[in-house]
Amino acid sequence: MPPNSCNPAPLHLARKTLPSWLIYFVCLCAALMLAFPAQAQNASDPRLLRLLSLMQQRLDLAQDVAMYKWNTRAAIDDPVREQQILDALAQQAPQYGLEPKLAQDFFAAQIIAGKMIQTALFTEWMSKSQAPLSNPPDLKTHIRPALDQLTPQLLISMAEAQPVLQAKDSQQAVKLAAADASMPKKTVPGYMAAWEYALRSLTVR
Repeated sequence: MPPNSCNPAPLHLARKTLPSWLIYFVCLCAALMLAFPAQAQNASDPRLLRLLSLMQQRLDLAQDVAMYKWNTRAAIDDPVREQQILDALAQQAPQYGLEPKLAQDFFAAQIIAGKMIQTALFTEWMSKSQAPLSNPPDLKTHIRPALDQLTPQLLISMAEAQPVLQAKDSQQAVKLAAADASMPKKTVPGYMAAWEYALRSLTVR
């Protein structure tokens, strides 16, 4: 037999020695790996999943903020403090390997997302003539310290996730990772719309 000719003996031998279901399983796995390599890698990327988890933790605090502001009759918008936060982020961003504008745009979106939830809650409470809520978390001693603690964690996670977010298929990666992320407060008014808005900040450049 010529040296370059195909010898069917190994395949014939494999069919005799391996169960048919095992051969089918191996072929199926190989086909799936060829069909969805990028999606599988991006969906399971721990850097992206960690960032989404921290974003959710920050967004979850919006309900506490709304409760505090409802009881104290404070305005939802606080442009002076919001600008102070964004200015501070512009100074901190280079320490984490991030462009100042990238950090500002990301956090500006998170702030807006939080206010979307606050607005939805205020609308619901006004329609029900809601009385002051019992024992809401305090803004200065509970909520702001929690937000401040999340800020450096988000900056670190944002920097670590940049290789994924700068890839061509970043939109698909975010979409697949978001599908894997838990949504513990889906029923909070405005939460889903706010979450979608926060997610878009990861891929809009």
